[in-house]
Amino acid sequence: MKKKMQQVLLLAGLLATVPALAQTYEATSSQLKMLLQLKGYWTTNAATMQTDGKEYKFAYYADFKTTSDNNGIVMHEWATIPGMGKLDGTNLAGINMYDGKVHWFSVDNMGTTHEHIGEFTNSKHFSMTYKGPQEGKAYVETLTMDFTDANTLQLKQVGTLDGKEAVLITGTFHRTKM
Repeated sequence: MKKKMQQVLLLAGLLATVPALAQTYEATSSQLKMLLQLKGYWTTNAATMQTDGKEYKFAYYADFKTTSDNNGIVMHEWATIPGMGKLDGTNLAGINMYDGKVHWFSVDNMGTTHEHIGEFTNSKHFSMTYKGPQEGKAYVETLTMDFTDANTLQLKQVGTLDGKEAVLITGTFHRTKM
């Protein structure tokens, strides 16, 4: 009798978690669907970076491919920034099933190695943030992407150091191929 009662309680506990798991799956699935819309080759010939009182204009490229059986994206990005050099970066992003958010890992040849956390508020707007130390100060990087149509997105990246803007990068990217 005691064993049957334990089994009934175990089954009741498992059934109680089903709605929460379904809700988590639905949120994760929705975020993943929106993340995968980045798939393709994106370019801009008019990226702008402002830092240290200077402005740099350059072409910027990003190639997004799906990974892990369509459960994430891997993105290769590159640019030649006059006066700064070549940028070469790799990014890996997916949805964390426990918080339903996009976790975006970045590594590049200019010293970036960190994780952003963000989410799509709808299919047209994505925002993610990284918070960490830089030069012994609090650094916050916020990146937003706004889709103006299926093949055009506005990118804005703002980096602040101790609450003061340190870098601003903007660009309108166009998908040239899937």
